[in-house]
Amino acid sequence: MANKKRRTVLLVGIVDKPLVDEYVGTVNSLCVAYHFSGLGFGTAPKTYRNFFGFEEIEKRVVCSLVPSTSVHAVMSGLNRDLKLYLPGQGVAFSVPLTGVSSLVSEAVLSTPEVKEKDTASRKKSKKETIMRELVVAVVHQKYADIAVDAARAAGATGCTVMHTKSQGNEVVGARIGTSFREDTDTLTFLTDSDQKAAIMAAVRDAAGLKTDGGAVIFSLPVDEIVGIGRFEE
Repeated sequence: MANKKRRTVLLVGIVDKPLVDEYVGTVNSLCVAYHFSGLGFGTAPKTYRNFFGFEEIEKRVVCSLVPSTSVHAVMSGLNRDLKLYLPGQGVAFSVPLTGVSSLVSEAVLSTPEVKEKDTASRKKSKKETIMRELVVAVVHQKYADIAVDAARAAGATGCTVMHTKSQGNEVVGARIGTSFREDTDTLTFLTDSDQKAAIMAAVRDAAGLKTDGGAVIFSLPVDEIVGIGRFEE
């Protein structure tokens, strides 16, 4: 029977484009991992954007399949090598998976298992990371700013935007009373679990399925996190 404690998880990193090679190199130095990435955009409050003269900050979203037993070591390495403890430098977090290709998982889990000391700081880290959530909203591009502003007013501290394309389904559209648009933005908010409901409700009210924004909103649990000044060794 498979060891439930040793499994493949999804590690998501959001970093500046020039840091991608260093990010991947750090992960690869600590475990066997499979990576894929895409272009995203970080947002900031309008007052900051106007002051610095930009609208969006180009980011790279790197998704990696890694062994669960290496997550903490990888987080520590990224925190050290990429200085993710500095505000705005980037963020990485892990998300549990319910299924994965067996061939990929076998390769990833070939990483030698390293037993970590269960120190007080490690226990604290485990306790804290249980309280994180990733809120995702797929919204019509014209209403992305409205959704981001609503989420921020509800407590969201940041957002990463990926320009995406929705594939509509007439049956689903008829059942929920809306039509899906092709040009969409996928908004991701990393937040504390006690703020999740307020953020989702704010986005729903401002740009949800019953509005022209047509946002589809859902959330995912986050296991561990490093970056945005919240991680402690």
